[in-house]
Amino acid sequence: MKEVRHIFWDWNGTLLDDAWLCRDVMNGMLRARGMEPLTPERYREIFDFPVSRYYERIGFDLESETFEVLGHEFISGYEARRHEARLYADAIEALTATEKGGRGQSILSAYHHDTLVTLVRDHGLDDFFHDLHGHEDIYAVGKTPQGRRALEALGIAPQETVLIGDTVHDAEVAEELGMHCILVPGGNQPEEKLRAVGVPVYDSRMAALAAIG
Repeated sequence: MKEVRHIFWDWNGTLLDDAWLCRDVMNGMLRARGMEPLTPERYREIFDFPVSRYYERIGFDLESETFEVLGHEFISGYEARRHEARLYADAIEALTATEKGGRGQSILSAYHHDTLVTLVRDHGLDDFFHDLHGHEDIYAVGKTPQGRRALEALGIAPQETVLIGDTVHDAEVAEELGMHCILVPGGNQPEEKLRAVGVPVYDSRMAALAAIG
């Protein structure tokens, strides 16, 4: 991957260690409805994009409670606690190494754009990124459209970029856009599911960078 000039990082579950927080907030919603809470294993097994599919797998009755209402409830709970989540231990090291290596870097995320901008600033990471590309709403349908716009804005070929993420959806987005992809387990989906996709999987952000060359 030595031809790579720009790295797109996923945010939630890749740079920000927040899968535990997402599960904890969801479990509060489940307990309030008398439903069984998710174990870490069950959470990673059923998490998916679009997120509405994940809500269905949990067992919500989307006829009596709409996904939009449930989504707002989850986001409200998450945003109230978002500062409890910390960056992965090697996240800043990886961002620093990318910068020193002369490659550009951006964030490509299904997280709401305005909140993404605020949270990246709160973590003191603004100067690392060429740009931030979040979603226009809170429903995390996917991130192919903003990925396409990001490539157009950069003006470089997709094969000169790599998307580093923690979900199968990251690999799907990269394939659709013509990007390289590397997945890092430990976030929102289990390692065996990531390895089944057929893209490189490395156990840390620094290992992913080493593989790029």
